[in-house]
Amino acid sequence: MDFGPSTEQAMLRDLVRRFLADRQGGTMGHGPIAPEDWKALGELGLFAFLLPERAGGMGGGAADVAIVAEELGRGLAITPLAESLLLAARLIANHGTPEQIVRWIEPVARGEIVLGFAQGGRAQREVAGWTIDGTIDLVRDGMAASAILVLAPGAPPLLVDAESPSLVRSAVRLVDGSLAAQLRFDGAKGEPIDASPTDVADAMAWAELAIVAEMVGAMATLLDTTVDYVKQRRQFGVPIGSFQAVQHRCARLFILLEQSRSMLLRAVLDAERESREALLAAKAYVADAALKLAEDAVQLHGGMGVTDEALVGRGLRRILLLSRLFGGASAARARLQLAWAEPQS
Repeated sequence: MDFGPSTEQAMLRDLVRRFLADRQGGTMGHGPIAPEDWKALGELGLFAFLLPERAGGMGGGAADVAIVAEELGRGLAITPLAESLLLAARLIANHGTPEQIVRWIEPVARGEIVLGFAQGGRAQREVAGWTIDGTIDLVRDGMAASAILVLAPGAPPLLVDAESPSLVRSAVRLVDGSLAAQLRFDGAKGEPIDASPTDVADAMAWAELAIVAEMVGAMATLLDTTVDYVKQRRQFGVPIGSFQAVQHRCARLFILLEQSRSMLLRAVLDAERESREALLAAKAYVADAALKLAEDAVQLHGGMGVTDEALVGRGLRRILLLSRLFGGASAARARLQLAWAEPQS
């Protein structure tokens, strides 16, 4: 069986790789992707390709999502792909009204706006509709978002215009240099999305698949950078890569990367069969493996590895964030354990 990408998927991978190489150059991992670059990707049709056909997209599948996310991770690109496009926009595209699709999803597909995703707050249904109160911390892309999709207990997903006077946003700098937001709602009006908890879980699974793939891509870049470094860095008159201890360490990192790739591939194949267990297993493994590889890459670079000038230092900070999203490896293991404990029909 051939597990390699199809001709079309290889073209998709090369498109993203060439774009990042042309636009980023030596700035890999230096802060979030520029808005004009994100818009340029939208103009290339990348986002529409990944969105459902119901919203005018092309319905890209799990393999396509993984290819795009892995290439973004390889380039250490800090983007709103997972939560803006694959979670919030995908949920609205599948279950929103035609008016919501025109207002929010079409500009998302063109790369003109991004959406935020938040969990928490207090929702209340009134005569005029749903309102939200309370504070939600650390909402990724919350400062740049044009609207926030809020999951509050006891309510359907609610879409809040970020320009609402009843919403106050405060910037919070994250470890990878990106900006999150603390959101304070004071009776903010929310537009309901007709989506069930299962629908929400499906959208979150797409975002988690992208996060796993992005970590795998970042692992590949950090390993390649580290191997190149130990071949050039000299100690006692010879490259440190000639030391057996260093060779063994790099070999173990290579194994971590290849096992992570295998776990990602299995998650992609299972996602096409609408199964999430392989995705949870992949996240549980890859989150830990990526962090281990990134930490070892920094150590093999020595003191300079922790600096912002070193690519491996920026890669470690990016993986620190990605490995903790949606609860990280520990939450994935707990969810997997619950799935295994459920009686099989």
